[in-house]
Amino acid sequence: MFASLDIRRLLTLVAASAVLLALAMSYAAPSSSGAAHPRRHAVHAGETLWSIALRAYPSSDPRDAVYRIEQANDLHDAAIVAGQKLVLP
Repeated sequence: MFASLDIRRLLTLVAASAVLLALAMSYAAPSSSGAAHPRRHAVHAGETLWSIALRAYPSSDPRDAVYRIEQANDLHDAAIVAGQKLVLP
């Protein structure tokens, strides 16, 4: 009888510790890898999302960069116009 009570207490303590750890981690400072403030870019005549992605993210796959730019700006295709302001995540 006492052994099952000790196991319940131990499991409760482990569960409470896991919850506290999860809460502490959720309030921790975000990593610097992707948490920087997004940059802004004014589109110039002749630019494409592909050319912007190549210049803004030279070490990334341009397809991924174009997708991220489209998602950040709620674009439904790659059509952009000169003067348009884009967020570069």
